[in-house]
Amino acid sequence: MTVQSMWGLEPAIYLFLGGLAGGTFFVSAIVRLVTKDRFPRLALISPWVSAGALAVGLLCLVVEVEKPLQALMMWKSFVNFGSWMTIGAWLLFAAIAVFGVCAIFSTPRLATAVESLIKPLKSARKGIVRVTLMVGAVLGLLVAAYTGVLLMAAGAIPLWNTALIPTLFTVSALDAGASVTIACLLLEKGSQTARSKKALTGAVLGLVAAEAVVLSVLLLTLSGGSPGQFVSASTLIEGSLSMPFWGLVVSIGLVVPFVLGAVELAGLVKNEELARILHFIAVACALVGGFALRYVILAAGIHGVMVSPDTQQAIMGVYNLIL
Repeated sequence: MTVQSMWGLEPAIYLFLGGLAGGTFFVSAIVRLVTKDRFPRLALISPWVSAGALAVGLLCLVVEVEKPLQALMMWKSFVNFGSWMTIGAWLLFAAIAVFGVCAIFSTPRLATAVESLIKPLKSARKGIVRVTLMVGAVLGLLVAAYTGVLLMAAGAIPLWNTALIPTLFTVSALDAGASVTIACLLLEKGSQTARSKKALTGAVLGLVAAEAVVLSVLLLTLSGGSPGQFVSASTLIEGSLSMPFWGLVVSIGLVVPFVLGAVELAGLVKNEELARILHFIAVACALVGGFALRYVILAAGIHGVMVSPDTQQAIMGVYNLIL
């Protein structure tokens, strides 16, 4: 069985960057609100990462549209609010606007420049940042979930037509966002930074464990589902996508970050520089695994009609023998 090729690299990049943007803004906003913006580098970097990732992801998504320029005219193209595509388009527009405003007012030089042009904003900077953090956190979580809802809405693809896909993508996005937030904190100093990094490392361990559980439930559900779902699960577990699935998604994306995080929490690494290097390795692995997850889920999304009746009968015969 050949893998799905209608949705290729660009949608996978969008799904990853959209999740990364939403997860990073959500986690970093929580940290900034709880710590009252004690970390200047986190405040400076994280909103730009979120806004930039979402902008590039949207560009990849627009490229896939048959008429890209027409799609940019949202007030004409996205008016059917009974469609997940329309809801998502306006959600992404609102998110990138809020992320962008937060990024500008979290950057001292840019904020000062804007305030010099619009005088009333001079005394409102802290309020604007706080409001955009709270609103952006909600939007970030919704964007992270929407990347999975977009696939779930494609009912003709058996693999995607389950609520486990949005759940999996949301948990994966929060994992990536927490990892990026840790990377930003690695550039900070002070005892408060160490405590925040430790707390986030614990959160990452929990998210990795949750992602592994959701992924396992998804595969078990698919293996016992319709013939189309069984084929998709087999493609991931032992078929043409098994190497990137087990090598990149499971080993690099889940096992390595979990092990390195556990080593960090156990205090087994005493050298601070080595600990920083291991943190960055864990972050890189989490991002690689997050992208690989979206790619293999897309590629394994075989259209239901591609599974012929004869193939269905053969598959179910093998499946019954296994049971």
